[in-house]
Amino acid sequence: MTLLIENIRKMMGWCPNVTPAKYNTIQHVDFVNPSQIPSGGSNVEKFESKNVLFFANTSVFTFCLIISLNLVLRFGRNLDYAVLIPILMLMYSLFYFLEVKMFQASISIDENGVHLESFKLRDVLLNYNDIKSVKTFKLNKPSIALIAMALIIIVALLAYSVISGEWKVIISIAPALPWYLLIKQRHDREKHNLDIQLYIESRKKKWYELSPYYSVITDQMTASGIQAAIGHYRGVK
Repeated sequence: MTLLIENIRKMMGWCPNVTPAKYNTIQHVDFVNPSQIPSGGSNVEKFESKNVLFFANTSVFTFCLIISLNLVLRFGRNLDYAVLIPILMLMYSLFYFLEVKMFQASISIDENGVHLESFKLRDVLLNYNDIKSVKTFKLNKPSIALIAMALIIIVALLAYSVISGEWKVIISIAPALPWYLLIKQRHDREKHNLDIQLYIESRKKKWYELSPYYSVITDQMTASGIQAAIGHYRGVK
C-alpha cells in the first residue's frame, strides 16, 4: 500500500528529495527568448490568439479613409443634401464593416502552418518551409504632441468651415466623431496592450505584394507564444 502511494505521488510530480517548504519556493521561469525551445521539451500545442491586429489591414483602411474623405470634401459641396447624406451613410457604413473585419483578425499555429485570419479581408496560410525569420520590435505609439497637433488641425478646419458657411463640409466630417468613439470603445474592450510589432518574413513574395513581411501587432505574451510555436514547428519540419 505504501509503495502504491509513493508511485501515485511521483506521477503527480512530487519529489521525495524536496521538502514541502522548499517545494513552495520553486517558481516557474519564462524563457527570455521563447523561440528557443529547450532540448527534450514537450510538444507545443496549437497556439491561437485573437488579441492581434494586422498592419496591412490598418494601411488599407487608412488609404480608403483618406481617399474617400478627399473625394467627399472636393465634390460634396456641389451635391444636394438628398444625394450627399446617402453617400455619407454608405461610406461610413463601409468603414464600419472594414473595422469589424479588422477586429475579427486572429492568428493560429498548428502542424499545418501559420493561419492569418482576416488578413487583408481574407485568410492566409503560411507554410513553415516558406518562413525565413520571425522578429519582434517595440511598437512606437504616436506621441501626445502629434495627437494634439492633429486635433488642432481638425478643430481649425471645422472653425474655418463654420466661418465660411461650408455646412456640407461639417456634415461630411461630423459623423466621424461618434464613429471613432464607437470603434475606440470596441478596441479597448477586445484588444489589450498591443505594444509589440512582430514580423514574419516569407521566402516567397508574390508579385502584387510590396513586402515579404507579414506584420502582426500584438502584446508581449502573444508575440512570445507566436515565436515559440513557429520555432517549434520549424524545428519539427
